[in-house]
Amino acid sequence: MHNWSKALNLRTPFKISLVYLLVGSLWIILSDKFIDILNLSGVITIHSTKGLFYVFLTALVLYLWVKRLKMALTESDERYRILVEHSPEPLVVHSKGKIIYINPAGAEIFGAASPEELIDYPVMKLVHPDYNDFAKERIRMIEEGRVSIAPIEQKFLRLDHQVIDVEVRAVPIIYLGKPAVQLICRDITERIRSQRLLEEREQSYKSLVENNPDAIFVLDLNGQILHMNSATEKITGYQQEELLHQTFSHLMVDGDQSKVLNLFEESAKGESNNTEVAITNKKGYSIDLSLKMVPIIINDKIDGVYGIAKDMTERKRTEELLLKSEKLSVVGQLAAGVAHEIRNPLTSLRGFVQLLQTKMDNYDEYFQIMLAELDRINYIVSEFLVIAKPQAVSFEMKDLRKILQDVISLLDTQAILSDVQIHTTFDSDIPLINCEENQLKQVVINILKNAIEAMTDGGTIEILMKVDDDTIVIRFIDQGCGISEERIAMLGEPFYTTKEKGTGLGLMVSQKIIEAHHGSLHIKSQIGIGTTVDLILPLDPNK
Repeated sequence: MHNWSKALNLRTPFKISLVYLLVGSLWIILSDKFIDILNLSGVITIHSTKGLFYVFLTALVLYLWVKRLKMALTESDERYRILVEHSPEPLVVHSKGKIIYINPAGAEIFGAASPEELIDYPVMKLVHPDYNDFAKERIRMIEEGRVSIAPIEQKFLRLDHQVIDVEVRAVPIIYLGKPAVQLICRDITERIRSQRLLEEREQSYKSLVENNPDAIFVLDLNGQILHMNSATEKITGYQQEELLHQTFSHLMVDGDQSKVLNLFEESAKGESNNTEVAITNKKGYSIDLSLKMVPIIINDKIDGVYGIAKDMTERKRTEELLLKSEKLSVVGQLAAGVAHEIRNPLTSLRGFVQLLQTKMDNYDEYFQIMLAELDRINYIVSEFLVIAKPQAVSFEMKDLRKILQDVISLLDTQAILSDVQIHTTFDSDIPLINCEENQLKQVVINILKNAIEAMTDGGTIEILMKVDDDTIVIRFIDQGCGISEERIAMLGEPFYTTKEKGTGLGLMVSQKIIEAHHGSLHIKSQIGIGTTVDLILPLDPNK
């Protein structure tokens, strides 16, 4: 700190007074001689003794005044020295690129053992390389313009090469009579680290919310939506702008609105609860949700409510399907037992028919029909086992036109009794197809029976068959009561049926058979107009 004393030190009062005394005395003595030489003694008369007394007296006054001023300046210098030396803020003075003064706090922040270690140290070595050009430009502006630079944040390098964040302000000063730059520094490394940590946590929480598969939304204390994530938009079908500042409860179905309001009120009082509710999305579909609401507490004060909703629609649907699957398994086991019991009397009937065939003449045609129908019954019973366990089948090249004609002949009587006519239009170039004949017959029987039963007032069933690219398309068009769009989506599920006494197994088994043939089944329907069923089978199942 002795440099600061040198900068502010004045000549001692004694030296000042002595100089004044010598100069004053010489002036009085020499001025008298000068007057004598010019012969001006007659005009100007000065008593040397009196003048010298005056000079001595004023010199004493000057001495006392300068001594008092010196004491005041010394006290001020000491106070300033103590302030600078013990300041917690690092202070650095540099000139011509080198440090000429640094206080202990500055030495500590830059990793020096003492301030003397950094005297004459190049100041640019302390500047982080990323800020070199910026620092040089700032120094040039201060030295040329002699103006202060507003505080800025930048990185510095300690002597151990550790990077620190510093807020620094540069001001031009005169130090030891020479222009210099004083840096007033503040270590903000911890503050910057805390800010970065806070930003990382905010980004982490934001990522958790935005990328969460569950719907997360923020409500104010009035129950209005302030923010929601993309999962909420996906579940509700609404964009954030459409629901912003609206109450979430208006999306609930009528029976669940009061339940949600009670849940919100409890959360607004500091309690966390959950319940199951249903909402109506933008498309009008009902969505089952598991809804949890938790309070948002900031500074020990409830500022809002978080809503967390999980879509339970598919889970409930899966649970229902599992329950139906268990029922189907039970029915399958029952079917296997019933089929086994039916086969025994069928075997006896077939044997007796064959015995009668050998005893009676002229009825052979009827016996053949009876045997064929008994075989058909036995096959249908065997196919019933598909519900319980898939069975190995044998695929052969067959004519689909003949398969359909056989089925039509079998159901023609039922159609006539229901006042239904069956018309067919088959292309002539229908090729043979590799299939299991009896299984396809079962599918066609199921489709035609459904069509006939749906036409309670009679009508016409159109059956069209054509080749379309690498597939054969069989289209069944009826004039029945039709099926709603919502019910079509449920067709094929176990035990779901549109019939009063149906089981819902027929279409499920039919779809299973078509899948085994690598084909597909498409159903279109309109209420009051009728239903169209497209049965599509590939010409080559291996493609």
